[in-house]
Amino acid sequence: MKKILYLMLFLAMVAAVSGGALAYVNELTAPKIAAIALEAEKENLLKLFPDAKDEDFEEIKVKDSDKITKIFHVKGKDYVFKLEVAGYDKGTVFLVALSEDGKIIDYVAISNGDTKGIGSKVMEEPFRKSLKGKYVGKDTLDTISGATKSSAPVIEGIQEAGTYLKEQLK
Repeated sequence: MKKILYLMLFLAMVAAVSGGALAYVNELTAPKIAAIALEAEKENLLKLFPDAKDEDFEEIKVKDSDKITKIFHVKGKDYVFKLEVAGYDKGTVFLVALSEDGKIIDYVAISNGDTKGIGSKVMEEPFRKSLKGKYVGKDTLDTISGATKSSAPVIEGIQEAGTYLKEQLK
């Protein structure tokens, strides 16, 4: 009985020390990890607005959305929405730039976990070109034939971004 209590106490102390060490290391590395993630994000934002500077992007807090993960206001310009949507398999993470009147300025897919050659078509230039210049809520945004389970959530995400822009940001 004494031995069991001793082992329980020993394991509790090891767990506490290990947890403390992990928390300390996390505290040390969190700012660096955040800075690296922000740099990668800015790189993608600059794909949408190549003439902008890093400081031209102001992050806006997202309220009540399961698809929109981040919103950036581009100084003197428009809005960029970062969205994560489900798909056939793992879904798509992408950025869509919208003007204040809901026009799609540009679209950049960051990642896609769906079937290569079919679902991954949401990452390709023809899909991007099919979206540019259209108005969310006014124009028809077409899905990709044969990749509907991957492209329909992207279209729905863009429509949600347009609704959010219209209702929350104006």
